Amino acid sequence: MRITLLTVVLFGLLFAGCTTTTEDETYTITLVAAGEQRTLTTVPGRTVADVLRDENISLGQEDRVNPPSFTPIVDGLTITVIDVDEETAILEEIVPFGRRTTVNEGLPAGETRLIQAGVNGVAQVTYRITYENGVEVNRSEIRRVLIEPPTDEILMVGSQTELPTITVEGTIVYIAGSNAWIVQQNSANRRPLTVDGDLDERVFALSQDGTRLLFTRFYGEGQQDTPDPETPTPVPTATPEEPTGEEPFNTLWAILDTMNPQARPARIELENILYAQWVPGTQQTIVYSTAEPRESFPGWQANNDLWVAQITEEGEVVNRRQLLEASAGGVYGFYGTAFNIAPDGSTLAWAQPDSAGVLVPVFPLEDDEGEDEDSPRPTATLTPDAPDRFEENPLLLPDRFEKLTRVQFAPFNAYDFIWRPEPVWSPDGQLVLTWTHGNPIGTEAPEDSLVFDLTAFPFDGDYTVDIAEQVGIFTYAQFAPANEDDQTDSPLAYLQAIDPLNQTTRYRLVILDRDGSNPRTVFPTQEESVGLATHQFAWSPDGQQIAVIFQNDIYLIDVATGLRQQLTGDGLSTLVRWAP
Repeated sequence: MRITLLTVVLFGLLFAGCTTTTEDETYTITLVAAGEQRTLTTVPGRTVADVLRDENISLGQEDRVNPPSFTPIVDGLTITVIDVDEETAILEEIVPFGRRTTVNEGLPAGETRLIQAGVNGVAQVTYRITYENGVEVNRSEIRRVLIEPPTDEILMVGSQTELPTITVEGTIVYIAGSNAWIVQQNSANRRPLTVDGDLDERVFALSQDGTRLLFTRFYGEGQQDTPDPETPTPVPTATPEEPTGEEPFNTLWAILDTMNPQARPARIELENILYAQWVPGTQQTIVYSTAEPRESFPGWQANNDLWVAQITEEGEVVNRRQLLEASAGGVYGFYGTAFNIAPDGSTLAWAQPDSAGVLVPVFPLEDDEGEDEDSPRPTATLTPDAPDRFEENPLLLPDRFEKLTRVQFAPFNAYDFIWRPEPVWSPDGQLVLTWTHGNPIGTEAPEDSLVFDLTAFPFDGDYTVDIAEQVGIFTYAQFAPANEDDQTDSPLAYLQAIDPLNQTTRYRLVILDRDGSNPRTVFPTQEESVGLATHQFAWSPDGQQIAVIFQNDIYLIDVATGLRQQLTGDGLSTLVRWAP
């Protein structure tokens, strides 16, 4: 069909005539503003902005109008103006306390006891509050400052089992449920040393005489230990001596008298601790190593340093000085160096993921002509009841160490964790034992070898001896306490992997002579299929028993007969220490 040009023109004129607006035409609209509704009349061709201007309504920066200001006016339109205001308010709010339970084998099963009442805290909170036409529509938190931290309610729940009471020589301390516990005299005389469940297991060091305990806890506010349910007393906290500006990953604490049931954990003025140990023969001196907090794995950057300090009864750190400068620490040095101080209280062994050795103290001594010369080692007689030797003779921990490497090996390529050995001293301080990464037995690269050996070396020698081969990746070894008649005759125990080339294997406890001869399995027996997980163990002070962790409970194993006695029954134990 054809449409002529004339037809199109006529159709356009007809349409235009139908839509022409007369000069006296008006629109009726509704305006809602300031909580009031009004009916207005206006003429076509105007916008929402024109109407608001006619009514002397100006919009603030946050105010809103619906429909938008550029919208053309039509008959029956409703315009809504929303008056938006914001204000900042600072309010004090109650912070509810939390509720926690801790298992106590000292109470009958099912019995509960309140050992710490909960107390609400107070926080100062800054809010940004938004109002629309005078009505609050939103409240967002800008800042929160804790004025008074809440105190958790702690309920102790009994889990006492029907285990027989057994005699315990000396002092056993252990970690169960991330709390520190102590056993003295017998298994019935057991009590918690902490109740917050926040020990991180970086440090758990019992003094040589069993009277003092060092441990680290995850950093956090409100760490208040009240293990005595009769006299709940909060523990004061201390400000770190040198704040770093970053949140610490842990804090150092101590029980300064384990013999006193009323003793409370004391916060030590030290943070970010990877290693800490009491100096043998002293009462208040410790050595320790530090790190810097990091968000990436493993949560810190090790300094690989070494410090010595004394701790007062109030937890104050005094007479602090650096023994070893910070360093990169070799391969995987960010994880940290393992240290262990010798029985003489002046020499240290160290281990890193690819090497191990000793730190030999260098002391200035006068020769026959009155000139100073360096001597690599002092002589010292240990008397556990003697006064603090740090005060009597500060040369026992010198200002300078000579770092000597005794054994080197390829670092283990674990891909998802860092493998690092630990050094162990013989009771006479002449021999260092550590586990080393062995050579591959196939075509794999040295870093991928699954061979791990027990290696010993004299602190002042330049040779090494493999005491046991293919012991497993997570082995642990420990010499028995010194024999009063012959300190060089102490046997040693270690964990032998059931499947040495399997990272997830379990272990058996093996005892052998100091020279590596006469090995024998003590626990579990060869006939038992369930082995030990990769937990440490501890010799009794007389060398007649060993405390092991089996299925997360502590067992005391008689070295001569293999007789086992179960000490705990809550299935929460992870670390154990034993001292006189």
